[in-house]
Amino acid sequence: MKPFLRLIRPVNCTMAAVAVLIGAYLGGMSTFPPVLFAMVAAFVVSGGGMVINDYYDRDLDFIYDYDRPIPSGKVSLRTALILASSLFTIGIYLSFWINIHAFAVAAVNSTLLIAYAKDLQKRFFISNLTVSFLVGSTFVFGGLAVENFLPALLLGSMAFFANTGREIIKDLEDKKADATKEINSVPIVLGENKSRHISSVLVIAAIVLTPVPIVLGIFELWYGIAVLASVAVFVKSVKMIEFDEEAAKVQGMLKLGMLIGLIAFLVGAL
Repeated sequence: MKPFLRLIRPVNCTMAAVAVLIGAYLGGMSTFPPVLFAMVAAFVVSGGGMVINDYYDRDLDFIYDYDRPIPSGKVSLRTALILASSLFTIGIYLSFWINIHAFAVAAVNSTLLIAYAKDLQKRFFISNLTVSFLVGSTFVFGGLAVENFLPALLLGSMAFFANTGREIIKDLEDKKADATKEINSVPIVLGENKSRHISSVLVIAAIVLTPVPIVLGIFELWYGIAVLASVAVFVKSVKMIEFDEEAAKVQGMLKLGMLIGLIAFLVGAL
């Protein structure tokens, strides 16, 4: 059982399920069964993504992380492929019983996870955009389950921009390792300075979106007060990016800004 748990990475899958719950909460949960279906669907689709990623990364893992279940021989290639296919199928099937929109998101995200594992993770900038789309769309998936996705869409959009900026900074930290794996990351293709500027622009885009929930009348005063803390952290992050602060420190600051932004949305929905 342990090798399969290592493949699925249940902690990561649980985070996806929690993101769905947050998206549903923001949309106003009047009934729980569709939300539960959506949470389980997100969990298993995320698990499928983890397994298929290990399936396609098996040669690299054989060199860099031989103890992983597939290169170590604890899980066969055929078993891993069956497991990934089963998890994706279960997730898409459950989504079908929520509504057609949730079904479409589950199908698209499953396809993206497969494409990312097979090829997109090595593609210039597309890899960052794909990861951030998957992060943001998980919140939207929860909103779709309760048929009110606009608040979750706004949160997902902010998460998309902020996370893409963070992904580029993460690539700066992983630049040497990515070069050996033939990954065409933004820092490898454009260099550090341009990568930092692009990251800053993306974080600023997230900041620009923060007043939109108030403008649209979705949230009021308490959201506005809470989100100011997130804006302050993001502004600090941009300053750190532009002044060549250590990538790990910038990543931590961006994660903090995203967390406070999430809390601001939850406060606004009270």
